[in-house]
Amino acid sequence: MNVSEYLLARLKSLGVDHVFGIPGDFILPFFQSLGDSELEHIAACNELNAGYAADGYAHLRGLGAAAVTYGPGAFSIVNAVAGAYAESVPLLVISGGPTTSAYASQPVLHHTLPGKYDASVKIFGQITAYAAVLDDPQQATAQIDEALRICLSQNKPVYLEIPSDVQVYPCDEPAAFQRAPALCDEASLAAAVSDILVRVSKGERTVIIPGHEVHREGLQGKVLELMEKTGLAAASMFIGKADFLEQHPQCIGAYQGAGSLAEVISYVEAADTVLFLGVVLSDFNLGGFTAKLSDKQVVNALDQRVVTSTGSYSDVSLTDLVDGLLEVLPSGEADACAPQQMFSHKVSLPYEPVADALMTNKRFYDRMAHFVRSGDVVAADAGCAINATQLQLPEGVTYLASCYWASIGMGFGAAFGACFAAEPGQRVLALEGDGSFQMSAQELSSMARYDCPAIVFVVNNKGYTAERLIHDGPFNDIADWRYHQLPAAFGGTGLEVHTEGDLEAALAQAEGHTGPGPLIIEVHVDPWDASEAFTLMSETLRSH
Repeated sequence: MNVSEYLLARLKSLGVDHVFGIPGDFILPFFQSLGDSELEHIAACNELNAGYAADGYAHLRGLGAAAVTYGPGAFSIVNAVAGAYAESVPLLVISGGPTTSAYASQPVLHHTLPGKYDASVKIFGQITAYAAVLDDPQQATAQIDEALRICLSQNKPVYLEIPSDVQVYPCDEPAAFQRAPALCDEASLAAAVSDILVRVSKGERTVIIPGHEVHREGLQGKVLELMEKTGLAAASMFIGKADFLEQHPQCIGAYQGAGSLAEVISYVEAADTVLFLGVVLSDFNLGGFTAKLSDKQVVNALDQRVVTSTGSYSDVSLTDLVDGLLEVLPSGEADACAPQQMFSHKVSLPYEPVADALMTNKRFYDRMAHFVRSGDVVAADAGCAINATQLQLPEGVTYLASCYWASIGMGFGAAFGACFAAEPGQRVLALEGDGSFQMSAQELSSMARYDCPAIVFVVNNKGYTAERLIHDGPFNDIADWRYHQLPAAFGGTGLEVHTEGDLEAALAQAEGHTGPGPLIIEVHVDPWDASEAFTLMSETLRSH
């Protein structure tokens, strides 16, 4: 066995069956081993999209991997890795490199920066939990295991740069993988749990709001258990949308500051305690900081730390915190006064199409509430993700979006990756704005190449509507593609929607779509058509 084969065997044992990426001369030995392994190489059109695809894959499988060559390949994937770091996604980036002797003497080779062979590992050191050049072949396998332990324990990306000669260096077969032990300060945990217990016991109203860390730690079931034991109400958010609880009777709806429905705002902002579990308290999550929540109300558990108005508790994992709360919080009944499932777009609201009515954003998402079904993987990008905050998801849906790092184009790349991580028969839906789709549209050809039967909605509003609402100008216009005709070049099937009747015909075809390749549905809406939440967020950003 060699170092490349060792790494591939480790990935296979951890549930990874696909590696996304693009070869180059410095990583060709690794790609040869990949081609000979049980894992499948999935070729994206560029390294950035390979990173997005591996990110989407990791959401479903718990770990994703991308392989690139040294220099331009590694630098091209940087933005995707930064997003994975911001949003706590376990992602392994494998980069090839020159030989170990070249690292020592630093000749002026192609793909290198003069005298800065360490530039890439330094850059990735800023956006990963672990970044290393495996320049000592005797230590390479130990560094691989350490990187993967950190990746999985911290839910953060890691970067391994492997010189080309080390990629084929012989090594022993891997022993059983030893995961990093869970670290928790028991005294700090007990104090945090006690603090929250006192608050919940003394207060009249507590609201639970789970975020993206709940998904990364696999705590969806325990959060539901906590809700059902205590009777506490819960809300979904923009970042880390709680796809697992939106149909629960104790779900009050979506909360995003002033971008929420009035009933949700009143209930959340009148609470004695708002318990944020793994939530980034960013401007986007708080409706451009329009949320009227005081420090006294907020309990924030994020990134191994619990902060309340009366204490700060470090080295407390979210898993241990939820377990502790399950143990000590008293049983209770659901609040009969709480609003229930307050979403703008939901299946309980009847939808009757008006055949010749022009499509609008509102009517599109009203209809999507009836189209999305349990088991679907739904990836949303940019403006579509903002609108989808108010789209109530059925039980069993997996939702993918980059709402904190907010890199447009990520959603479509993630949908491509999700096609390989999804279970047989599981639908992958992508909700794309035209601007975000143009960022990573090349992967439409990859979907066709690998016969991925994704259903891709491209909402064509002729440019960057989010930016228009902040600061209008011709710089927000983009090329007016005929999106539904792209499958003629790339593969798949394309349909065009102008009216509600057109949408019904397109969805009828989508219901039975199994390929070959993707189905593109281009949905035309007015360039200035935006939801209330979308407009509010843009107004807030404009004020900044």
